[in-house]
Amino acid sequence: MSDEAYIISLETMGRRQRTKDTVLTLMMWGIYIYLWIPLITLGAWLVGFERAYEVLILYGGSDVIISMLSWCAACVISILTCIVAWSKINYSRFHNKDRRGSAGAANISDISEFFGVPEKEIERVHLSKRMQIDMDDLGNISDITHYGHVDEDAQQGSLDLKRALST
Repeated sequence: MSDEAYIISLETMGRRQRTKDTVLTLMMWGIYIYLWIPLITLGAWLVGFERAYEVLILYGGSDVIISMLSWCAACVISILTCIVAWSKINYSRFHNKDRRGSAGAANISDISEFFGVPEKEIERVHLSKRMQIDMDDLGNISDITHYGHVDEDAQQGSLDLKRALST
């Protein structure tokens, strides 16, 4: 493999070289666009640009263009006015109002009651590094299998929740 640089930075090129490259690039883009003009003309003719030429040039000229542009400007101004007004309304409604609040911490008995799981199992879940929770058809927790626990008691694996829930 050669040690030659494939990408030459502009800083290392002289002013004459950069000018020559810029002029050459502009010429090539001009030629490229010039080659597309017949296709663009054909497309414009197919979608009815000829009719637009008739209306704009033959029937009114610049008056029609100015009228059309003034209507477009009026629409843009109306849209911007609505957006600014809505933004100001929301700013006045929510400025300096902290609507976020803390949900508060749930204790183990609340969690146990909500999920229908014994409190001992919730404590084991808190100590677990990894676990598998199985659900029944109704979306209730049917079994929790623990993997990689902090305490030795919890490393014994799955607690039979059906047995624990039935008591």
